Amino acid sequence: MTELSEAAVRLTEVCRSIFDDESQWIEADGYPNSLALGIIDSIFSTGSHYTSVVNVTTAYRAMRRAQGGDPNNDGVQELLASFEALDGSAGWAEAVNNHKPAHTGRGALLKAEVVYRAALTLASLEGGPIETAADVREEFQRDPELKRIKKAWLRLPSQSSGVTFNYLLILVGLQSVKPDRMVIRFIEEHAGLEDRAVTSKEAASIISQVAGLYPTQARKLDHVIWRHVSGRDVFRAVDVT
Repeated sequence: MTELSEAAVRLTEVCRSIFDDESQWIEADGYPNSLALGIIDSIFSTGSHYTSVVNVTTAYRAMRRAQGGDPNNDGVQELLASFEALDGSAGWAEAVNNHKPAHTGRGALLKAEVVYRAALTLASLEGGPIETAADVREEFQRDPELKRIKKAWLRLPSQSSGVTFNYLLILVGLQSVKPDRMVIRFIEEHAGLEDRAVTSKEAASIISQVAGLYPTQARKLDHVIWRHVSGRDVFRAVDVT
């Protein structure tokens, strides 16, 4: 048995003791019909308290509804049009009241600019555009690794780790895992890997193995671990009526 497989077995027992029955878990919200909201949420989610992400998506929804649109069905063309209507990323960031940079280094682009570039990249993807959440799912049927989308996404500024790409897949309804820093620390602590740094790729592999042993869906397990380590409620409220 490999080191990661042994770690997965250990982590499975820990997860079962903490999280118990998956039918009571609070599941991740998503945007099965809105690639635009999926892009926004995935990129703004890194390094931010999730409340700020909700504020951005709420502001975008309000903006689109004021324009007579339906944000819950927006694709990349509608997202790009929202930037054009506000004269670019600075105006868009002002409209959603979020000027956070994509990273903490000097000269970092606004996350708003990365959202714009992500939408533009998908709209002009070599081999044909990916414009809707349904397009992503159809592409997955042709190529479960989504190689051409992933390759283009990882070239976006500050997105090379693949964390936001994995999260985007979850948000549009595909099986994936988004192991952020808190989830990776949880894995290291509870899977007997405290003496080494677990990579994002290794964390995703371990989560997938644990999900198979549990059994549950990898994206559901990743989300419930994330809720646990970030101090959020893990279980749905019990109806006592």
